[in-house]
Amino acid sequence: MNESGDGVSERAMELREQALTDPEEVELEELAEILSNPVVPPAAHGAAIVALLNVARVRDDIGEAFVEDLGRVLGRPSLNTALVLRCLRQLAVNDPEAVLALRDEIVDRISIESTDVTQAATGCCVELIATNPVAFVDQVPTLATLLDSENDQVQNNAVYILSQVAHEYPEEVKPVVPQLIDDIGSREQPYQINALSALGAVTSAYPAAGVEATDTIAELVASNAPAKVRANAVGLLGDIAVGHPAELEEHVPLLVDCIQSDDEYLSGNASAALLHVAIDDSEAVEEAIPALIELLDDPSPVVRRNVCKALGHVEATVALEQLKTMAESDPDEEVRSIAAWAAENIT
Repeated sequence: MNESGDGVSERAMELREQALTDPEEVELEELAEILSNPVVPPAAHGAAIVALLNVARVRDDIGEAFVEDLGRVLGRPSLNTALVLRCLRQLAVNDPEAVLALRDEIVDRISIESTDVTQAATGCCVELIATNPVAFVDQVPTLATLLDSENDQVQNNAVYILSQVAHEYPEEVKPVVPQLIDDIGSREQPYQINALSALGAVTSAYPAAGVEATDTIAELVASNAPAKVRANAVGLLGDIAVGHPAELEEHVPLLVDCIQSDDEYLSGNASAALLHVAIDDSEAVEEAIPALIELLDDPSPVVRRNVCKALGHVEATVALEQLKTMAESDPDEEVRSIAAWAAENIT
């Protein structure tokens, strides 16, 4: 492309417009030539990046070929840094391994200030975290600070990244538990789901870490939050109950309400939480026996398994005949086995 600066800028503008109306027809070679040329005007680079961003949104074959050029222009003060990062995020959707090579350049743009650049940089990390979680462990303290950002999207990006780190390295996110719990009841659904996911990962590894949050999580379960949020919250209560079942005894009535829900995940998680309480103290869940018996006909085999276990542990004689029948005829082999154990334990 042997053109003057004005000619290159004009062509870049044309490519940008074409990318908005007919992205499949944009000549990638031309975009690459503009982006790789360090002497073209900043306006040409900016237009080419916008064009690339829009093309990458509809094509899944764009990635590595442009990463180096974008990395080179990322720090230029004459260009919109947030725009470059948004383009890199789109490329990361297609080719995270290639964009991960710019990990240092990307995280260097994350600050504790709620800026467009921080939003775009954390957005990049959202696409990269699954590829190599350990690469973002050192960002945990900064991400924890961003949980209180004034920018909702920055909050959501930060808590998502933390949740992914927590599933691989729960010990690194353990110190952030108080912040994950803070104001969780008033946050938006995406934040709540990812915060609960992070808390669940940490609590699964360190059951004591979630004990102080038990009442707060129970309040979230009892709230008008969406069923998915409440189901995840009950799942977290179940994780806490694994090591500290006594902490849930006062919340048994709430769990009983949940197991009667039409939502299978909410019901299933509640039945699992009740099971852990029953194993520790059968008398604590006696009031749940009628509700548990009703769930012996639940369509979910997971729910039926948990219910059979719980009824066996509380030695619910009123359920004996139904458990014997299930031991012979339930369509799920594991349910039949657990029902047989429960019936034997009761007798």
